[in-house]
Amino acid sequence: MDNYEFISDYKHNKELRISFEALAQKTFGIRFEEWYQLGFWREAYIPYSIMDGRRIISNVSVNKMSFDCNGRKKIFLQLGTVMTDTEFRGKGLNRQLIERILADYKDTCEGIYLFANDSVLDYYPKFGFEKAAEYQYSKKVRNTGEKKAVPWPMTDKSSCAYLEERIRKSWKNSLFEMDNAGLYLFYLTYFMKNSVYYIEELKTYVIAEEEEGTLFLHQVISEQEAELDRIIAAFGKDITKAVLGFTPLSSQGFDREELKEEDTTLFIQGKGWEEFRKGQLRFPVLSHA
Repeated sequence: MDNYEFISDYKHNKELRISFEALAQKTFGIRFEEWYQLGFWREAYIPYSIMDGRRIISNVSVNKMSFDCNGRKKIFLQLGTVMTDTEFRGKGLNRQLIERILADYKDTCEGIYLFANDSVLDYYPKFGFEKAAEYQYSKKVRNTGEKKAVPWPMTDKSSCAYLEERIRKSWKNSLFEMDNAGLYLFYLTYFMKNSVYYIEELKTYVIAEEEEGTLFLHQVISEQEAELDRIIAAFGKDITKAVLGFTPLSSQGFDREELKEEDTTLFIQGKGWEEFRKGQLRFPVLSHA
């Protein structure tokens, strides 16, 4: 590996963690430090990196993912934060990291997956990955009442910890539900800290976004099985369509179509995908890493 050095799982090393974030910020515009400082970067997210001196120059992160798949626990491995600094590209560094990860983990899970952008669609099949379909569920609605979903502030560590506890105790409201509270909190302390709502009459927390009359319902956190129609209605009369960021327990009343996302393609490998394919499922929006 020339003069470069491999390193992994170094989140508690401040110098390397900051270097890792600098590359992530430069490549994707994302940050990790607040997630770490709040205590939500835990053992499930493991950077596999190459250093030049003490500088992180290439990375592929391992995400150990546990899902409840229609009542059955399934363990998958997600690859993410795939990046190489511009001046070090073309040297095969990323390939070495992927090969190391596959060697370390291929026998420890039911499958490995990643989400690729359009510029690398010919790259991942070289490692045994193949494209796979996901399915999205949506419905047109005609709400008549006033908005009852109110913003739930995610202002400090205590408010985040409180919601994490609600997540851990929540009813499973999806046929394919992620069990990774730390990853939820990556979103809720960063991209979606202003997307958390509470519906008092349903005692339900919701992670959602509204855009031009469309409600993007990413996650439902409830003590009992969620009534999706009532949740959608709680966002008021301006909502004319609801799009789910997860696979509902029942698809009755929803339209189902193959998910087509710009610059995003799901790649999978392994033997544990039969239920995923047969059930026409999707990875929850908040499980992407």
